[in-house]
Amino acid sequence: MFVTLDALAGILTPIILVAVFGLIVLIVMLLKRKVKIFKSDEQPKSDKEIAAEELDRLLTPVEDLTPVSEEEEEEPKEDDAPKGE
Repeated sequence: MFVTLDALAGILTPIILVAVFGLIVLIVMLLKRKVKIFKSDEQPKSDKEIAAEELDRLLTPVEDLTPVSEEEEEEPKEDDAPKGE
């Protein structure tokens, strides 16, 4: 059973690509761990801080506290009504 050069190139190309990108990832990981320039100064946030930020983002203050009656809600406004010919 002979393996031709074309078949070998077809098999080795993806293997070489994965190996090269794997080496790049390993180098980046090592640089981030060891070299001070690449280290991140950010500290992870606690669950309470994350929850407080999400609540602040989602909950908006209510400005108009006057209750609206059901009759006012059902009446269409003149601007919203479909216009005839």
